[in-house]
Amino acid sequence: MRILVCTYPTASDIFSTVQLAWALRSAGHEVLYCGAGDGMREVAGAGLPYADIAPPGADLTAPFTRRAQRSGATGQLVWYRGGTVRESDVESAVELFGELSAMVAGGAVRLARDWRPDLVIGTDHQGSGPLVAAQLGIPLVSVSPLFAIIPDMLDRVRRSIADSYQENGVTGAPRKVLKLRQAPPSLNRLESDHRPMRHVPYNGTYAHPVNEWISPEKGRARVCVTLGTFVPKYDGMETLRKLMKEFGQVPATIVMALGDVDLSELGDVPDNVRLHRWIPLNLLLRTCDAIVHHGGSGTTFAALEAGLPQIVLPHGADQYFNASTVAERGVGVIGERASLTAGDIAAVLASRAAAEAAAEVRAEIAAMPAPARIAAEVEEFAR
Repeated sequence: MRILVCTYPTASDIFSTVQLAWALRSAGHEVLYCGAGDGMREVAGAGLPYADIAPPGADLTAPFTRRAQRSGATGQLVWYRGGTVRESDVESAVELFGELSAMVAGGAVRLARDWRPDLVIGTDHQGSGPLVAAQLGIPLVSVSPLFAIIPDMLDRVRRSIADSYQENGVTGAPRKVLKLRQAPPSLNRLESDHRPMRHVPYNGTYAHPVNEWISPEKGRARVCVTLGTFVPKYDGMETLRKLMKEFGQVPATIVMALGDVDLSELGDVPDNVRLHRWIPLNLLLRTCDAIVHHGGSGTTFAALEAGLPQIVLPHGADQYFNASTVAERGVGVIGERASLTAGDIAAVLASRAAAEAAAEVRAEIAAMPAPARIAAEVEEFAR
C-alpha cells in the first residue's frame, strides 16, 4: 500500500505523525510525506522521504507573521484562552489553517495524481490531505495531535479552502475517514468520535552523545525547562532571560532544552543551570522530577508520558487550553511568565498530589493502543 502523509512543516505536526508512519513503513508499506518549507527536513531526519510541494517563492511564515502583527502581539496567536473553546477562536484558527492549506493544495494534488497513493494520513487541521483523499476517492486517516479537539475541524478547514476544491474539480469530502486522538481519556475534555492512539514521544534528530546529561546528580532534584521550537522563534528568549535569577535559587539542577536559539540572549547563567540546544526530550524527562514549559501539545504529551508534575507558562495558540487541561487534572499548575518564583518551582517539586496525578495519567497513556496496533487497524480500514 502507498501512503501519503500530508502535514504542515512544523515540528509538532511532523512529530505527531512519525510514529504511525514508521509503524506502517515497518509493516511493509510505502510512506511518503508531502509539505513545504525548511521544517520538512525533520521528516528526513526521521528516516522517511518527503516531497516539497511549496509553490515558487512561497513564504509559509507570512500567515503567522501577519496575524501576530494584526493582533498587536509580538508572537503567537491565542486560540483557546482560559481553557475554553470559543467560536471566535476556532474561526481564527480555521482561517490560518485554510490559508496555509491553500498555499500547498495544488502541489499536493499534482503529487498525488503522479504517485497514486492508496491512503492519506494528515492532521485534523491540515486541508490538503482531505482534498487529495476526496480527489482520488481513497480513505483518509486524520490524526488529532491536540488536546483541544474540534469534532468538525476537518469540515471547517475543507470549507475554508473551497476555492482549492473547485480549482481541482473536487466536490464533497473523503469517502471514509478514520479519526485518531492522542489525548488520554481523563484529559479528553471535548466530546469526539476519535479512536484513541497512544502518544509515543519523538523529538527529532539529535546527533550528539547523551553521556553528559543522561545520568542525574545523585541526591539532587532535576527540573527541565523548555519553550519548544515555536515560542523562541516568534517570541524570543525574553521569558527565560527574566526568570534566570529565579532558576538560580531553585534547590535543583535546571536543564534547559532550547533548540536553535542565541544563548547569549539569556544573560548571566547561574551555576545550577545547564544549557542545551536540541536534546531528546523523552530521554531527558525520564531523569527529571518536574518540568517548566510553554504548553505546546508535543511537550505537554511528553511530560504526561514521563509522569512529571508541570508548571505551564502559556504564550499563545492552544497553549492556554493545554495549561488549563494540565491544571484541571491536577498534574501541574499554570504559572505566570512575569512573576514565576523559585518558590513556585519548589512547591511543584514537593507536591505529592501532583506526583500521584501525573503517575495516574502516565499509566493511562501506557494502556492506550500503541501506533503499531493502530497500524494494523489502518490496514483493515483501508481495504
